[in-house]
Amino acid sequence: MIILKNDNDINNKNIIHTKLRRNNLDKCEWLNKNVPDDIKVSDTIQNNFLAFDDKKLIGGAIGFVQYNWYFLDLLYIDKEYRNKNIGTKLIRAIEEYAKKENLTGVRMETWNFQARGFYEKMGYTVWAEIKDCPPGTIDYYLKKELK
Repeated sequence: MIILKNDNDINNKNIIHTKLRRNNLDKCEWLNKNVPDDIKVSDTIQNNFLAFDDKKLIGGAIGFVQYNWYFLDLLYIDKEYRNKNIGTKLIRAIEEYAKKENLTGVRMETWNFQARGFYEKMGYTVWAEIKDCPPGTIDYYLKKELK
C-alpha cells in the first residue's frame, strides 16, 4: 500500500536528495564529472511530501514556500515504483497544500533528461529555459498558477 504524508524529517529529505542526485549524475555526463553526490539538503527546506510502501521510503517531493509560491526543489520516485501515479499524487498533494495556503502557484525546474513532459501533462507551462546549464543540457523552468 502506497502512503503519502507531509514529512519534514531531515533524514528522509537527504535520502530523496541523494537518490535524485545519483539519478542525475548517471544521466548527465557533465554533472557526473563536476558535482559531488554527497551534498546534503539544508535544514531550511520545508513542506515535503513523501511516499512510502509500508515503511519503506520510495519517493518524495521536497520543496519550500517563498514569495507566496511553492518551489518544488526535488521530485524523485524509486525506479520500480515509477509509472504508478505516485508522482501525480505527489504533485496533486503539493497543489492541494498550495491552494489551502492560498499560494499563487507552484514552480519548479527540470532538465531535458528529466520530467518536462510529466509536468506539462499536469498543467505546468515552461516560462524560461537555459541552454548548456550544465553544458550539454537544457534547464527548463515551469509554473502553474493556482489563483
